[in-house]
Amino acid sequence: MDKQYVIGFPAETRIINNLARNVVNDDEVAGVVKHGGVPVLIPTRNPEIMEQYIDLVDGLLLPGGPDIAPKFYGEEPVQNLGDTDAFLDASEIALVKLAVAKRKPIFGICRGVQVLNVALGGTLYQDLYSQRDHLTFQHYQKAPMPQGTHTVSTTPDSYLAKIIGYDDSTLVNSHHHEAVKAISAQLNISALAKDGVIEGVESKDDDLIIGVQWHPEAMFRTDKLQDALFANFMSRVEKFANQKEKTADA
Repeated sequence: MDKQYVIGFPAETRIINNLARNVVNDDEVAGVVKHGGVPVLIPTRNPEIMEQYIDLVDGLLLPGGPDIAPKFYGEEPVQNLGDTDAFLDASEIALVKLAVAKRKPIFGICRGVQVLNVALGGTLYQDLYSQRDHLTFQHYQKAPMPQGTHTVSTTPDSYLAKIIGYDDSTLVNSHHHEAVKAISAQLNISALAKDGVIEGVESKDDDLIIGVQWHPEAMFRTDKLQDALFANFMSRVEKFANQKEKTADA
């Protein structure tokens, strides 16, 4: 990659030493930097100015984080819903819509998959364990995050399968209790856990959007398949940027 591309990271606001601070996950940043990306933090207190941010970046990484307020997909909160932040939700939803409209590639991780689905019209299980009436595996693992604990099956002919292979025994980590329920009409399912939980989504007609429900940033240093997801993201950023340049020159 000859050119370095700017990747936007929406920041979660956390209270640290009684002060509100914008934070991002170091491992996600490291995965992008390894493959030539230049990370830029996007504050998420002002959803109305997200258009100014999206114009500054070449791609968007949607990180893990808290639950999504169910008002964004037309539901009331259930008892086991976790912490939410409506400003973060509204900002990331706006960023997704803008990125899709402006053809900026997206890589969604864990919560990022859920944000993608909600932004594009889908719904979520607010709590897998209380809302599904059939077997659910342990999706909030007790093992260290660099260790995979359950397997996923990639969908044949999916873009995800081209990245990590078509397999039904890819071992991934897991740290969530929300998950995609009704998938957006703009997305395809690209991976499933063996209990039927959706583990991967992607855009229907191209590879503009790829998201995984697990946390490859915790495994990419030792797992070549997880590292391939970051490498592919930066390759997609370069491809779409080149397409835009050719269109502008035509």
